[in-house]
Amino acid sequence: MSAPLHSLPSSADIARQAAAWIVQLDSDDAAEQARAQQGFAQWQALDPRHAQAAARLQAFVVQVQQLGGSPTEARAAQAALDAVRGQRTATRRRRLTARVGGALALVVLLAMPTWLTVHNHPPALLWSDMHASTGQWRERTLSDGSQVTLSGTGAINWQVSADRRVLELVRGSILVEVAKDAARPFYVQTPLGRIRALGTRFAVRYDNGQVTLEMLESRVAVQTPQQWQSGSDQALVVQAGQRVRLGSDGISAVEDMDPQGVEQGWRRHQLVVNDRPLPEVLDQIARHHPGPIRFDRAALADIRVSGVLPLDDTAQTLRLLQRSFPQLRMRFLASRWVWVDLQAGAS
Repeated sequence: MSAPLHSLPSSADIARQAAAWIVQLDSDDAAEQARAQQGFAQWQALDPRHAQAAARLQAFVVQVQQLGGSPTEARAAQAALDAVRGQRTATRRRRLTARVGGALALVVLLAMPTWLTVHNHPPALLWSDMHASTGQWRERTLSDGSQVTLSGTGAINWQVSADRRVLELVRGSILVEVAKDAARPFYVQTPLGRIRALGTRFAVRYDNGQVTLEMLESRVAVQTPQQWQSGSDQALVVQAGQRVRLGSDGISAVEDMDPQGVEQGWRRHQLVVNDRPLPEVLDQIARHHPGPIRFDRAALADIRVSGVLPLDDTAQTLRLLQRSFPQLRMRFLASRWVWVDLQAGAS
């Protein structure tokens, strides 16, 4: 956690270390919290800038309260503040630190919203024809009359020519209702494959190296990049009530799914899952969460999730998952940063 003085860590490094300490100090485990308090005190003593960051946590708590933040948002910072109070001394260096003020704390406070902006609005999304950020559900009528809904962090590009209509899904989840146009076929295109609409209504999600197609009405034809780029007519036809996934290894086997449940999820801003691995579920929640959700995919891969999860309150959704799976441990920083892992001894 700490670095020797001669290594001269940057302000950004110290900010990351401070954030990590805050998370540990917010642990629900009393023993872990006690160890964190001791380690936090040692970390402060290593460098005056560390102590300065700790002294300015009071300002952070006050700012959260003045801005109307909830007790949950102030909880992690308050835990660290309590540890600071318990370790405060009357040494000259500490008095000097208090006088110097909160340069590092200012860096942290300014960096947090800046980092969140970059996280929620990467350049590929900002330069797209249509994009949505965390918590948004955007609807748009395309120039051909088709309807598209974009859910959570994501983006699309739209191109129309004399002989085709192409919706490029850059990232995220879309619900598409295709307007009829016999002269110009409608395609949804991703780096992992292309979907040609042979009917009206379907949902597509592209995230983390995988595309998921869910058919609500009629049918589509799915091709791998090799098939459509070579001009092949070979394609997999997917019917209403069916789901397939596209990855680097091609198109998966067809699965049955509940189109009404998926439709309801889009209408009510819910995530409907049936026996899916927890990392996949966390990926989808993350697109609606205002900060990053960190986890070890391999460690959580054996946990399977079924149910209906609200997406308009992702913090509550994560708490619901934690209650449903007691072996999980979730640590929050200001209700935005989330770390998910297994409790000690859990398998």
